[in-house]
Amino acid sequence: MRIVLVLIAFGMIAVPALLMLARDDLPRGRRIARALVIFLAPAFALGLIHGVPELNGRALQNPIAWTTLRLVLSGLALILPWCLYVWLAGPRR
Repeated sequence: MRIVLVLIAFGMIAVPALLMLARDDLPRGRRIARALVIFLAPAFALGLIHGVPELNGRALQNPIAWTTLRLVLSGLALILPWCLYVWLAGPRR
């Protein structure tokens, strides 16, 4: 079951990056840079979440509230690639 969850999470991160690479209206360098931003943004966000002691599960006060915040931020980190894809793929004015 854990493997399935990891594959779903990886798919949620990899699919928007691959969609950005597949676009043909941008130069190759810009597509690669944007795909890397989309792919690495969740790792950066999760690194920040796990780097803060309160969000890492070592909270001294209100551990339930900190755990809930950590779970919400971790879920948002999985949605972040899709938000970045829509933002970067949108029309330029």
